[in-house]
Amino acid sequence: MVGSDSHNPDKTDIEAYILSEYIPAKPLDCNLEVCFTGEEQLISETCAQLRCGDVLKFPFARSDAARPMPAAVKGSNVLVAADMATGTKRVVELVLESTFEYQPGDTIGIMPSNSPDVVNALLSRLELKVKAEATFYLKLVLNCAKKNAKVPAHIPPMTTAREILTHCLALGSVPQKQFLSALAGFTSNERERSFLACLSSKQATAHYNSLILEQGLKLSDILDLCGSCKPPLAFLAEHLPRLLPRPYSIANTPLDSDAQELRIIYSLLSHKPGVTTSMLEGIVQQVNKQSAKVFIYPRLSNTFRYTEQDLYSNQILIAVGTGLAPFLGFLGHKEKLLKQQNHHNKGQSWLYVGAKTPEAILKRDQLLAWQQSTVLSRLRTCYSRGESPCYVQKLLEEDAEELAELLLKPDTVLYVCADGAKISQSIANGLSVCLQKTLNLNEEEALRRLKELKTQGKYREDVWL
Repeated sequence: MVGSDSHNPDKTDIEAYILSEYIPAKPLDCNLEVCFTGEEQLISETCAQLRCGDVLKFPFARSDAARPMPAAVKGSNVLVAADMATGTKRVVELVLESTFEYQPGDTIGIMPSNSPDVVNALLSRLELKVKAEATFYLKLVLNCAKKNAKVPAHIPPMTTAREILTHCLALGSVPQKQFLSALAGFTSNERERSFLACLSSKQATAHYNSLILEQGLKLSDILDLCGSCKPPLAFLAEHLPRLLPRPYSIANTPLDSDAQELRIIYSLLSHKPGVTTSMLEGIVQQVNKQSAKVFIYPRLSNTFRYTEQDLYSNQILIAVGTGLAPFLGFLGHKEKLLKQQNHHNKGQSWLYVGAKTPEAILKRDQLLAWQQSTVLSRLRTCYSRGESPCYVQKLLEEDAEELAELLLKPDTVLYVCADGAKISQSIANGLSVCLQKTLNLNEEEALRRLKELKTQGKYREDVWL
């Protein structure tokens, strides 16, 4: 899912990926056709997927607010500047209008849209520039052989090419082998056709893994490599996945002075940024971004949250990079609650934060202020760049005895927010070492104890891939 920063489709020699013998995968069929109405659709501010009716569901939406609503962008703050030398990403805090109740740790879904540049390039490739705003509907082809073929639920009953390419289809999805085989059938150049057909074959699995899975070639990259490939709009509408909402943690407390706003934090990759972050960055770069809106909805709550009841218990918070976002809400909420009431028996909050450099730690001054005001009982930071790289798991192991003692108290909950691919596992390994040291357990016993803590709700994770 993650692309290689070093890859450049323009420099790919497609002939190097064509085997002398291969059997293409069975191509996907095209079971739909586009029927233009001869009219042009007026530009609508409504989220296109909202026009698909109640049959279209939004993942993990709360029952009291199951449909995305427009939220005004009230402001933005650059928290971390990009630094190529250290690989530090640009990090931005976005302030949005809120029309629903939430607690720290809750998440929202943001409806993304594909880049106008990508959409315009695809419209040109499909020779649809002059029909980009012309309305059409999709229907099954005559004598459709596929029994369960149907128009995808995420395509509005009446739409335009620009609309579905912008708001409905995941143009950046991973192309499956059958999809590539079908693309070969829409390609007139023999060399390009052979490249796509071969890439879809079982014999070229190593090439598919290298180009698609590791280097992250998307549809737009493939079309750049294969200039004669012109897939029909109906085929893309039928077989490209739905453009899904992207979840973001709420990074503030509803007890802030302006309770009608919420904050999210996103980081921007310098190479091949994500669809949603690119959209948000485009809004931030606008001169008059205050007039901009994004469509959001509250997602179902889970146990990864901080409420007034948690004020009397202990928290061990572990975060890497932008994983700090929900904990900013946790600690801000705790600070407000302490100011509202005179609590003498408040619980302890320990925070472990990993970043590439000191400058890359989100709201570092605020964290230090919370440490001085006793909102935070312990603050430990580490940095993976520089002369002496250090990672969060090392901090955990250094505090092994005290950490294990606090963790095993009945009123303590440990929260981890980090990359689920590698970092969260490294953190789990660090915690395992802590238990091995302090409780005289072997590795298997320590891992079993961590699993028990998860089952008991004392070890909670918010991870992403």
